[in-house]
Amino acid sequence: DGILLARPFKITKIGPVRLFCEDVAAAIAFYRDTLGFIETESIDYKGHHCVFLRNNTEHHSMALYPIGLRKEIGCRNDSQLFAFAVRLANYQQLKNAVSFFREQGCEVREDIPPELYPGIDYTAFVVDPDGQLIQLYATMEQVGWDGKPRPPDQRRKVTPGVWPDAVEPT
Repeated sequence: DGILLARPFKITKIGPVRLFCEDVAAAIAFYRDTLGFIETESIDYKGHHCVFLRNNTEHHSMALYPIGLRKEIGCRNDSQLFAFAVRLANYQQLKNAVSFFREQGCEVREDIPPELYPGIDYTAFVVDPDGQLIQLYATMEQVGWDGKPRPPDQRRKVTPGVWPDAVEPT
């Protein structure tokens, strides 16, 4: 992008945080009623109820998943962290980051089902030295004036692991 960086990407935002919960209903009550998060969307994925909460206009800042999903998607069995996400400056930097991490010998996962991160299209998960997932992404859907997210059938269709040269803005 015409800027010399120590790495071929720049982190511009931290989050969302994705947590596995022993009791999703209790976690929702805490984050919604005590901390003031707003529920954006919920899904059922293979019988697991997952909830996405926000505290601004982004689709979600926090995602809550039942702990039973942890093994199914290959996360550490001794941690309640699904993933910690970082936003990169743009799509090209996201592609650059995926290549960079692979060149550094890091494991990059592109097998996490897209249903588990609605509102984010192109993404990859880097495995840190402790086996935790760091989600890399460049764009997140914004919630409209009516407080509703974009309907799933109107979201960009993405095949994980397929990286077009460029993408049209949404």
